[in-house]
Amino acid sequence: MHNQLKIFEYFKSSQEDALFGISELLDNPNHPEYQNLMTDIENIDLNILENFVESQKINRFLGGKDNQHHEKCKWFLISTIQKGIAEERLKALVENKLPYNSENLKFLEIDENSLVSIKDFELYKNGFKYNDYVYNLTPVTSGSNSSYWISQIIISLTYYNNLNFKIRLDPFIEIHHQEFEHLAYKMTIYGKPLDWERLKTLREEEFGQWVNDDILSKGNVTDYVWRPEDNEIHFTCEELTNFDEVKTQGSRYFHAIFNKETGQIIHCDGAIRIYTKEELEHRLQYHVRKAEVRKVGKRIKIFQLDENIDQDTFVLLITNFMVWNYDVLKYFNQS
Repeated sequence: MHNQLKIFEYFKSSQEDALFGISELLDNPNHPEYQNLMTDIENIDLNILENFVESQKINRFLGGKDNQHHEKCKWFLISTIQKGIAEERLKALVENKLPYNSENLKFLEIDENSLVSIKDFELYKNGFKYNDYVYNLTPVTSGSNSSYWISQIIISLTYYNNLNFKIRLDPFIEIHHQEFEHLAYKMTIYGKPLDWERLKTLREEEFGQWVNDDILSKGNVTDYVWRPEDNEIHFTCEELTNFDEVKTQGSRYFHAIFNKETGQIIHCDGAIRIYTKEELEHRLQYHVRKAEVRKVGKRIKIFQLDENIDQDTFVLLITNFMVWNYDVLKYFNQS
């Protein structure tokens, strides 16, 4: 369905999410995409529209608004565009071409994980500027702003601490710097260190699992494990996506290595793991600590850091990468 929409490509390459952009287009007949939007509204199948309105309980958003048909169409288009972009982004990450086939990036060094060094870019507003164009970090869930907070942490640590992060660019965002907007979102992110001294004496795996019963959260099951290996503790955490979102959202995956002697984190990376429904079903049979899960799905790295950082910085990175996962936030908020 999303491929039939005339406005789909506009939002696919836009900084603005359809949640806000559709309303702005409806209020601006002079916008160059306005007529495409009106054509898309006219072409919506009324039976499909009413099924969507009923299944998603859209009437609760309508109230006494005028022209409720356009309101219903607006919410239908928002949902269709958001899901379509998320689905196509996962496919693009697997195909591993975009945005690196851009003429603007032809001299950019790309590593074997399709990551690029942040030091090859100019930190520009909330993005990463290379030559005349600006890029974003790949979203880690189907939400278009899901990487906003971890991106800001990465930018801050690069600027103030001179850390050399490697990042995966969003396949669809390549915007001329003169058109790139400064976007800002607010969210309370917090996290305090665990008992790091106790971890230094860990002799066996320490692991856990959270099953999220919050209907507002997209995450379902989150596994974590601290695994001692010689002088190191390897930390792995994965938030598994739901079956009904497997085509639009990968599972968030975070890995770090803790040095027992220095107490510092010597490596960390954040990734998404893309599953088919069959692979997800197999994955759910095992905890992330089990070897059986390592070859299931396709892992796409979003960022990587191979420099020493302290525990507070590690907590900042994981809680911002796992934004909206309140089990992770509460776990790292333990005193």
